[in-house]
Amino acid sequence: MSRKKKISLIVIGVVAVTVVGYAAVLFADIYSVDSEFIEAVNNQAISASVLLVVETEEVHNEEVTSISYSTGFSGVIFKKEENRYYVLTALHAIEYDNPKILVLRYDQPIWNVYVQGNDFIGSSSYYAQFPEAVIEYYDGAYDLAVLSFVSEFDFTVLSIASEPPEYNDSVAALGNPWENYNNSVAVTTGRVTSRSPVEFGDKAGKNQYNVIRHSARTSSGSSGGALLNRDMEIVGINLGGGENIFGWFIFSMAMPSDRILEFLNEADMVLMEK
Repeated sequence: MSRKKKISLIVIGVVAVTVVGYAAVLFADIYSVDSEFIEAVNNQAISASVLLVVETEEVHNEEVTSISYSTGFSGVIFKKEENRYYVLTALHAIEYDNPKILVLRYDQPIWNVYVQGNDFIGSSSYYAQFPEAVIEYYDGAYDLAVLSFVSEFDFTVLSIASEPPEYNDSVAALGNPWENYNNSVAVTTGRVTSRSPVEFGDKAGKNQYNVIRHSARTSSGSSGGALLNRDMEIVGINLGGGENIFGWFIFSMAMPSDRILEFLNEADMVLMEK
């Protein structure tokens, strides 16, 4: 074997080992589970998470012919005034004109799951029990919206961190991914993987502020859910994620807390003291 060919094989081997090693570390980070962190979120923050379901009416000849309900998206409660709660969520998830948005608690199933274990009830009758949200403010540059709703239930209210998370900080994603199909709240853990904010990466994000990337697993329906630090503060709102060519999750994206506070300041939204 020629010397040049040996060198080429060595180089290829080194590259292959490096790539495999990096992939193994990345895989281990993405699919690692911080049980202690998850338990803390479940004990201290879970009821701040809500599922937001959109009701739509199909109208024909000025008459309503059918009513349907979305699978929903995520939101997190960050403020309370008497019995009115305020929710942060992702603007892109509200993709309807003049939407009617219903608020479900973390422990309340969507209709098709509810009727599997209970006496049958129509979807409209089932969803009639949930409070309707009001859209208070939104801004496409942040891809954020504030909703409010009235309830006598004692929801947890989470604070927003004054500083965004830093590279390699531990974080937990709290939301309602569709893969659970039953409004079963998901808590996943990971780390901030971007050293500085990055572009959102799609056409809708061209005029949007940069986001942070992290390895806490999210999926469809997680949009609008909270990204938390170990102090149970909101350090981001999850907006999307990325997959590889095999459809495997590789990263999530979140609007960081400093931008969230900017957004709320523009909305003249006064926060409660911590």
